[in-house]
Amino acid sequence: MNMRIREKRSSGNPLWWLFELLIVFLGVYGAFLLDNYQGTLRNEKKARAIYDFFLAECDMEKKQIDQEQLVFDSVVNEFMTGYKNGEMPDILGVPIFFTSSVNTRVWEAILASGGTDVLDFETTQMIDQYETSKLNTLALLNKGEIYAREFLIPAMERPKSEFYNLWTKALKPQYKWYLKFLRSFQQQYTDLASSNEKLTEFLTKKMDKK
Repeated sequence: MNMRIREKRSSGNPLWWLFELLIVFLGVYGAFLLDNYQGTLRNEKKARAIYDFFLAECDMEKKQIDQEQLVFDSVVNEFMTGYKNGEMPDILGVPIFFTSSVNTRVWEAILASGGTDVLDFETTQMIDQYETSKLNTLALLNKGEIYAREFLIPAMERPKSEFYNLWTKALKPQYKWYLKFLRSFQQQYTDLASSNEKLTEFLTKKMDKK
């Protein structure tokens, strides 16, 4: 009988109810913290995987970009030197090798799937700048190919008088775009190489902090 009375008193005690509520709260809050901690670890793991991928991609693409830039600069510089000297150098068309050195599909997939949620703003911006630089280079190349198909390829077997004013040794107005294309593409290669280097340095520092 006395035991039942003590049970009723304890169960009706406000302090006892507060204690029970505190236990429940601590349990829920602890579970929340654990889930949040595990979520943070998962996000860090995903972010690190993205860092690893783009570091490897930058390393692979840098080798190709450097090789292609070296060849392209040599061709352009030779053409520009001959043009300035009035030698009416042969028009060689547009480069066709660049498309082998770029890959934008993975970044597009990451953006589409919300994968950037695990990245901070600066990291997202740095990767996007590099990928955008690749897209800009491809866009410029595609534009050059369109002009080449329309103006250059049909006239490739014709004499130099088709392309040059024989008196001034300058390209005719309809072919002036070729000079602009060569300069623009050469600069785009430089910008792309610089963007590659900056992203590599940035991601390497991010990895070192992990």
